[in-house]
Amino acid sequence: MDQAIGLRELMKEHRKTQSKLRVIGVTSGKGGVGKSNVAANLAVLAARAGRRVLVLDADLGLANVEILYGLKPRYHLGHLLDGDVPVRDIIAEGPEGVKVLPAGHGLQTLTRLDEAQRMRLVAAVDQLEEDFDIIFVDCGAGIGDNVLFFIGAAQEALLVVSPEPTSLTDAYATLKVLCQEGGARYFNVVVNQAPNEAVAKDIFDKLSSVVSRFLGAKMRWLGWVPRDENVHRAVMSQKPLVGLFPSSPATRALNSVADTLFNEPPPIQLEGGLKFLWSRLLRESSVH
Repeated sequence: MDQAIGLRELMKEHRKTQSKLRVIGVTSGKGGVGKSNVAANLAVLAARAGRRVLVLDADLGLANVEILYGLKPRYHLGHLLDGDVPVRDIIAEGPEGVKVLPAGHGLQTLTRLDEAQRMRLVAAVDQLEEDFDIIFVDCGAGIGDNVLFFIGAAQEALLVVSPEPTSLTDAYATLKVLCQEGGARYFNVVVNQAPNEAVAKDIFDKLSSVVSRFLGAKMRWLGWVPRDENVHRAVMSQKPLVGLFPSSPATRALNSVADTLFNEPPPIQLEGGLKFLWSRLLRESSVH
């Protein structure tokens, strides 16, 4: 009992003194909704605004972010988890000052991390707390163990959905697991690939109503991104949309999403990064 009280007091003290680092986990119910593209472009917009930004490509084994950025990094997270390379040596230079922790492409061994690998990764990222203002964690789609872990380790969850019926049903299934098993209770939402704002808002309202009623979670509307052929052109060019097509409809929409995400305070106090805190406490207790 005393240990539990002590841990709660340490958590309170940590939240009073924690840095301004924001850890934002980006996920979706299914693949193909543009999750990684949204994360990659929001990271560039954050860097343009003067923030020190790291993208942790946590869609392990697929390396979507490094593909979208056109990177060919020498090292990836597999080297970190094997203990071969220090975390700062793995960080790659992305566009417009964005830094990237690459996932590694086609590495089946990374798709299901064991507990030791997770703690090694958390400890490595924890070292970077003073180096960055924002860390985007581009999680995998769906409800795998890695997704639960990374969303649980983030302060904020950003859910990307599309108007497809399967996207909505899969998004709800993902939210249910994240709430019941991952402890998440608050989600930012972007509706991507929508034909217009009315459709996007209707999707959000329906999802938000169901989630509030059955899961007791809250959802925050960040905005919507329209269907835009320039998105495909940017992906094929392996360059961020917001840089390649600065006046495109999708870029204008992403700027609006970024304004809301970065400049408007969330309606609840952030208490995140607890897994980072726990890892620190575990290390300190092991020393003592």
